[in-house]
Amino acid sequence: MNVFDLLYSSDPRVVFAFWVGLSMTVASLVLFVAVLVLRRLAQRRERQHQQAVARWRALLEDAMRDGLPARLPLLLEYEMTGFMEAWNALHELPQGVDNLGMHQLAWEVGLAPKLEKIASSGRFHDRVMAIIALGHLRSVSSFSRIEPLLDDPSPIVSISAARALMRIDAARAVERVVPQIEARQDWVDGGVAQILSETDAEVVQGPLSGAALRANDEVAPRMVRFLAGVSPQAAAPVIRRILSEPHDEHLVSTCLQVMTEAADRDKVRPLLAHPRWHVRMHAAAALGRLGNARDAEALLPLLGDTQWWVRYRSAQALQHLLGDDEALARIRERQQDRYARDILTQVLAEQHLQVAA
Repeated sequence: MNVFDLLYSSDPRVVFAFWVGLSMTVASLVLFVAVLVLRRLAQRRERQHQQAVARWRALLEDAMRDGLPARLPLLLEYEMTGFMEAWNALHELPQGVDNLGMHQLAWEVGLAPKLEKIASSGRFHDRVMAIIALGHLRSVSSFSRIEPLLDDPSPIVSISAARALMRIDAARAVERVVPQIEARQDWVDGGVAQILSETDAEVVQGPLSGAALRANDEVAPRMVRFLAGVSPQAAAPVIRRILSEPHDEHLVSTCLQVMTEAADRDKVRPLLAHPRWHVRMHAAAALGRLGNARDAEALLPLLGDTQWWVRYRSAQALQHLLGDDEALARIRERQQDRYARDILTQVLAEQHLQVAA
């Protein structure tokens, strides 16, 4: 009697258990084989990727040094991720920026349309790499293909597109990118600052100034910081106008932190009496940074402020304005308020420690 005859003559529950066990064993074997196949495929793709990186990096480095080689291999589709990695890495080097040999090689292998295809329909990581690569390529024909990506829901894709557009044609891109900086709260400040730092200040300061002035009090602080980072001179009239009008205390504090024009001290002095303590603190710091010894008198009342940080920044500002520890010590001796004397003692002690170090 074979196993099947035995099964047919057995209890139905035993038969059911047998077939369930057999099915699970077969499924496990199939899953095991599938995992092995997928692992081998992943290892193969990784080997191909690393081989492509090494191959094209060597060719690109030769092009950087000696110009376009006499013969170039075809850039195959499966090599694109490796090429992009080598291309982007070399462009981050000082000698790779706009290197003529590299760009001649890129045009020879037909790089732009290949990158555009990946940027629009590739996997997420590959899309970002392709967008960055297009920015390095500075292909004017790619501008219209990248521009819609500014509205991509992914902040990484959209900010990468903004950087690429600014690299390709900043004068054309700035009118699209600055409103996005204003609207996209998911763009990290460091990424935006990098884009702006790579762009000629003359191109971006006008649009940024307009954006800072038209933005609401929630968005305006970011725009003021970006503008001041690009051009403190262009930021000065914007800050002057904001401080001449009633605005949210966070915006006022931001303006006080980034202002650089000593001529604007008259906008700072009234804010030493602001009802919000952090505005008083930033006003004291700004006056210490921009003022002179004649402004010291205005800071004396803040040495007795109810907030420690206001007292501390005011004492530091006095030290900076006077530039004389003995003068600061004399001011301390004249103070009747215990908190004022204590904070001046602390600032003097910190100064002595710095000198000793």
